[in-house]
Amino acid sequence: MAAMSQKKDDFSQWEDSLIQLHQEIIDEYDAVSCYQKNEHLLYLLREILEMKNSINYPFQRLKTISVLTSKDKKVRFFTWYLIDDQNRHEHYGYLQMYNPKKERYFVYPLIDKWTKASKPTLLTFTPDKWYGAVYYQMIEVEGGGKTFYTLLGWNGGDVFTQQKIIEIFSLSAAGSPVFGSPVFKNYGKTRNMRIIFSYSKTVNLPLHYEKQSYLKKTDKRDRKTNKYIYDTIVENMIVFNQLIPMDESLETFPQFMVPEASLNDAFCQQQGKWVYKQNVFAVINNVLPPAKPYKPKKRIFYQH
Repeated sequence: MAAMSQKKDDFSQWEDSLIQLHQEIIDEYDAVSCYQKNEHLLYLLREILEMKNSINYPFQRLKTISVLTSKDKKVRFFTWYLIDDQNRHEHYGYLQMYNPKKERYFVYPLIDKWTKASKPTLLTFTPDKWYGAVYYQMIEVEGGGKTFYTLLGWNGGDVFTQQKIIEIFSLSAAGSPVFGSPVFKNYGKTRNMRIIFSYSKTVNLPLHYEKQSYLKKTDKRDRKTNKYIYDTIVENMIVFNQLIPMDESLETFPQFMVPEASLNDAFCQQQGKWVYKQNVFAVINNVLPPAKPYKPKKRIFYQH
């Protein structure tokens, strides 16, 4: 491997190698060559991440792979994807994580099992059994005496559907990485470990952590109408459009679910939990999903 002749501490040159290799994958039409180069990329990236002080290098020029680093520098994710011959997205990545008990960083390959998970919102996962996604935003939350990381991600799904995901990442008592946690309140009738929105491939569902507002009922009443007075609460929240079916008869089919821009819901932080709020006042920028336009004949990749 030509890159191995580079100095171990010259992360700028290593980043150049990653940029060049991933661009070759993006430009590759032959499926066999594409997957061979992706294996090369996986090997090279792991070699780099296992080098001393790699956590301090930001990889800011690596634009075609998502790189998210926590503010405390204890967690970092690298994620990207390929598209298989059946037009299903296969996600790849690495988790670089500090283990406080062993006082050093570990690198975990993320092995995508999203197509085999029958009830993914109810399960916890590990790096070797990962519900794949390209992560584009990370929120650090303190609760119950520990820190957990909320990840917003996009799963390209298949030819008909795609997904936006609110994932929860934390460390177990033994210091092992875990995906999923029951920190969601007032959403549905089940004990959700993560939130998954499945919807049509033809549209975009905005899902962002940003400052918006909602109404909160007070104990005070209006003197004239005797109705309760509501305060407007402005805070950071995970905000998204409500999904509605293209037709009422199609409500159970995710490929026919689309966002309604005038109806916005959110999850707000309260004492280490994500509390569901309906009908928030939000002006959401309808940003395109983290990818180029969907073209089944060409494998496409994450872009900021």
